[in-house]
Amino acid sequence: MKKVLIITIIVLLCTKVTIAQRISPYQSGSYYPGLISLRDYAAAPAGLIFLDYNYWISSSGYYDKDGEKFTGGTIDLPPPNNPINIDLNPGISGYLNVPGLFYVSKFKIFGARYMASIYPIYLNLDYEVFMAIGDTSSNISGNVSGWGDLTAMPFGLSWSFGKKMDLSFMYTFYAPVGRYETGADDNLGQGFWTHQFQLPTYFYAMEQATALAIIPTFEFNSKVKNSEARAGNRFTLEYGISQYFTEWLEVEVMNGHNWQIGDDSGSDVWWTGTRFDSRDRKNTFSAGVGVWTLKGMLNLRAKYIMDYGVRQRFKDNFVSFSLVFIPGILSE
Repeated sequence: MKKVLIITIIVLLCTKVTIAQRISPYQSGSYYPGLISLRDYAAAPAGLIFLDYNYWISSSGYYDKDGEKFTGGTIDLPPPNNPINIDLNPGISGYLNVPGLFYVSKFKIFGARYMASIYPIYLNLDYEVFMAIGDTSSNISGNVSGWGDLTAMPFGLSWSFGKKMDLSFMYTFYAPVGRYETGADDNLGQGFWTHQFQLPTYFYAMEQATALAIIPTFEFNSKVKNSEARAGNRFTLEYGISQYFTEWLEVEVMNGHNWQIGDDSGSDVWWTGTRFDSRDRKNTFSAGVGVWTLKGMLNLRAKYIMDYGVRQRFKDNFVSFSLVFIPGILSE
């Protein structure tokens, strides 16, 4: 899942200082823990599955490398600019829609079902930044909307070990097709490729009514478009429990931890040695409920997702509503 919250800081810096063509230090990776439902990576029936994720997002501010909310202070700028003292109060809210198509094969490879998926993303984000530098202050607000980067899984395998365990391997890439230009204030993409590898593992009890999940995720990033800057690689660990109380009612709880495990690199990484020269990390908690309105065909879910323990990142909250539709196309 893409994050476009970098818009706020780009707008801030481009307004008052002349660094519009510099890469931002706020490269937060491509995968966002907690946004999907817990069982979405579990073994699925053969055929086509249609999904639609809807997210309403709000951001409560930016947190520095010490986990303190940053509302003002000294900001280091790349040469030839000198550090400046500012007061800052950014805010972001908006809506994201992620429709998706998921395919599970009838045939098996090495005893596993083959899987593939594709997810475009549409964003509509409002931003507002109050900024004061010395005796000068301004309030900047605006809206950006349009299609962002594309998420696709061309290769996945899923093994099912009876009713006790599922194991999957998934390779996913994030293609930078969303609008991006260094220094622009209307970017919808992140400007770099991400290659992602996941190993979702599920353990079941009570005839699969109870599911325990562990989902490790590795991200490897390319250089930012038209630059010599590469965002550091990342690792995410998610885990949680899902419980069906009836055949149609499910409740889930998830927790996730996302760490930057590699330094930002390249000759355009100007923030080395500044207050922004720190590996970011964040934690995410989510809870949700799902209902099968048409048995085996239509599933509706609602979730609440919140960040905590944020370092060098924006702290976000989401309300999510999604649906899964299984029409029986290409099924067994």
